[in-house]
Amino acid sequence: MHSYTSESMSNSHMSDDMADSVGCVNEVADLEKRLREMMFLSRFMAATSSSLVPQDICAIAARSLYDFIPYASIVFALAPEFDVEPLVFSPGNRDGRACTLSKEISSERFREFQIDERVRGVIFITSDSGQKGVDMVLPEKMGKIRVVFDNSKSDYPSAVFAEINGHFSRTLKNALTHEKVKELATKDGLTGLFNRRVFDELLSVEMNRKELKPISLLLIDLDDFKRINDSFGHPAGDEVLAAVGKILKEGCRGSDLVARYGGEEFAVMLPSTPSSVAFEIAQRLRTRIASTVFVFSGKTVKLTASIGIAQASQGSSGAVEQLVSRADQALYRAKKNGKNMTYIYTSKTMEIKKPARRGAGVAWLRTA
Repeated sequence: MHSYTSESMSNSHMSDDMADSVGCVNEVADLEKRLREMMFLSRFMAATSSSLVPQDICAIAARSLYDFIPYASIVFALAPEFDVEPLVFSPGNRDGRACTLSKEISSERFREFQIDERVRGVIFITSDSGQKGVDMVLPEKMGKIRVVFDNSKSDYPSAVFAEINGHFSRTLKNALTHEKVKELATKDGLTGLFNRRVFDELLSVEMNRKELKPISLLLIDLDDFKRINDSFGHPAGDEVLAAVGKILKEGCRGSDLVARYGGEEFAVMLPSTPSSVAFEIAQRLRTRIASTVFVFSGKTVKLTASIGIAQASQGSSGAVEQLVSRADQALYRAKKNGKNMTYIYTSKTMEIKKPARRGAGVAWLRTA
């Protein structure tokens, strides 16, 4: 038989009470920790959901994450469809500006890893120097986030990073969907160029500037384009339009604006450009179009273009409609007088700058 003294029983009760107290303290600490995590995730989700621009989403995420996880650096490497170069943020640079990437981060190896579908979720990492961090591999090949912890703490729960990963991925996907919808509303689906509505709006903005610099407009129409569709079908016509759109985009300067204006007609806005310079640009474009060879149904085909040019000064009243009308008149004269020509509209008369070439329009050269 065991006998218990009042002192031993008292000590036993005290030990039990202390254990219960410690357990309660731990439970409270765990609850407080989880509450902080939930509050952070709530703020993080609200903040990152406030933008539909991928680069801004990364910057917002970097600022929000630092409030919960004091990191040494954070890297966002997104898939090419987001059109965002890899971004690096650090405690001294959390305002949305990207830093120069290290060799490791900018290497092809890093880029390949970022979209490797075999690697998913949250992966804790340790560098050769012993610095700890975490990789969050985004689903659907969207990219990767790398967080490098500072030396103060590194034992963060993986569940938090999983939540961050999931929400960030959904936000990016929404942004990409928004960009695609916006692009459908502003771009021509066949050529990838701006559509007429957007072009007219941007032309109006450019014309309303108060710099009073010359601005030129090219209206370009493919000669006898209907013969392509009638002879080879609309898929052949689409191929020609896409190719011409590419020629115009590649042949213009970075400041120029190219659009598919409708049907087989294209428009090019040339800011700060007098008509004399616009003519040289138009001639290069016209020559490139005329020298492009297409093969349809075993036949080698070439076609030409006619171009009308008009110039105005920025800040002119009613200038947009007038500029388009004058360029259209110059184009009409080029078409009427033989095609494969460039005309410049002047205040006194229409000025021809290039005689028509033989074989204007569509030419069937030979059987392939």
